[in-house]
Amino acid sequence: MAVGWIIGGACLTLGIAYFMLVQWVIKQWHKLPVFESVPIDSAPSVTVLVAARNEAANIHDCLQALSRQNYPKQSLQIVVIDDHSTDATAAIVEAFPNPHLTLLRLPTGQYGKKRALELGAAATQSTYLLTTDADCQPPPLWVQGQVQHLENGQLAASTGPVLLTGEDDPRYRFQALDMAGMMVLTAVGLHTGTWILGNGASLAYRRAAFEAAGGYADNRSTASGDDIFLIAKITRGQGLPVRFLKSTAVAVPTPAAPDWPAFFRQRLRWGTKNAAAPASAGTTLALGIAFLLSWSILLSPLLFLVVGHFWLVHLVLLLLLKSRADYRLLKTACQFFHQEHLLKSFARSEALHIGYIAFIGLASLFVRKYQWKGRSVH
Repeated sequence: MAVGWIIGGACLTLGIAYFMLVQWVIKQWHKLPVFESVPIDSAPSVTVLVAARNEAANIHDCLQALSRQNYPKQSLQIVVIDDHSTDATAAIVEAFPNPHLTLLRLPTGQYGKKRALELGAAATQSTYLLTTDADCQPPPLWVQGQVQHLENGQLAASTGPVLLTGEDDPRYRFQALDMAGMMVLTAVGLHTGTWILGNGASLAYRRAAFEAAGGYADNRSTASGDDIFLIAKITRGQGLPVRFLKSTAVAVPTPAAPDWPAFFRQRLRWGTKNAAAPASAGTTLALGIAFLLSWSILLSPLLFLVVGHFWLVHLVLLLLLKSRADYRLLKTACQFFHQEHLLKSFARSEALHIGYIAFIGLASLFVRKYQWKGRSVH
């Protein structure tokens, strides 16, 4: 009996710690100023790098969005690096009518997003490098906003919001809520130096910072993590900081995973990336609290064996602590990004989120190989 009460007390302590951590995140988010883009007097040279593999269905729309950027055309170069696509990706890029667009192909023996981005960066001499994904359509102010954020904030690198698009059904709303919450966590982590998060679909950095960090020289063998690995290296090696661009005007839309298997494969890939990336004490603490709390909720029925029906009170308290914290966080994110409609799926999404954090977190500790675009990668 005593063991049960000790275990129950430890689990409730986790719940309280999680609640307090999320309240702190929300408070820090509200302290961050909203970035307002203004017309620019000068236009430093910019290269947008797009690594693409088998993106024939998306690359044309991506290039259209990049061609419509509110940035002087003579200062903006677009480089698509084809990663041995087996579809018409390269042909679509070659036929696209933009004189400032360049197509590069990874040579035989080289593959992966990191190799592609390094090849693209080496082929240009622009002051700033921006990256997005081939299935994204950055808004017109994206390049201008990122450049101004780097210059006005004297930053080494900048990451911005990425929001999901899709049919308004429960599966989409779950993914979109998860992504919106991650944007708040990313911003707060970078601004407070507590943890390192980022998204390669909206990433900008000084060429000098990229070169000083050595690009991806020490982590090319890890297929994913082009964003977090690079941000971590730049953060460690530069005198200039890395920050999040808090603005709805530059939010980059990207499609949600089309089905549950695709979603779990994607999140497993992200989980293995986070597990392999350099972790700060803050990252380990935050991820550990969320992971252990989720398992505490899932395993709480086992307490019935030692404390009887009181386990129900224990479960209710854990659920109240987690759901109350998560609702406040997601409401904050949805209000800022004008996605309040997503909250109608909060209850269902919260139940899924508990299992998602527990099982994906566990799997990411052990899984090192997975399938991505027809490749077995690790």
